[in-house]
Amino acid sequence: MEPEPHAGAVFASIFIVAEIAVAAVLVIVSWRAATGRLARNQWTGIRTPSTMRSDQAWVAGHRAALRLMPLYVANAVSACGLLLAAIVRSWPVGPVMILGLGCVVVLVAIALYAAVVAGKAARRTAARGI
Repeated sequence: MEPEPHAGAVFASIFIVAEIAVAAVLVIVSWRAATGRLARNQWTGIRTPSTMRSDQAWVAGHRAALRLMPLYVANAVSACGLLLAAIVRSWPVGPVMILGLGCVVVLVAIALYAAVVAGKAARRTAARGI
């Protein structure tokens, strides 16, 4: 059975929308938490044991992680550019899936690193007794 000729473009489009949406949500949530507009909670934000320890640790952790937000934007822009090139070049589904999933892996790696940075900053805040 022959694959749908435009399936690669469909999947690339889905990855583009998802990449932009997830990056935007991560940046907005981190920015709101870092500026005190998103209070410590159990649902959104960087919720490590150290960032959840106090309101001051919550804000300090998110402020530290906020410095990494340009990486989310750079990843989203790169992913969109690569996936748009895949659409223009009519790539088949397989390479598009590998490329899209690779971009998602990079996004997750950035988020994990942001959590580590936030946790360290929150622990420093707790150690200073702030």
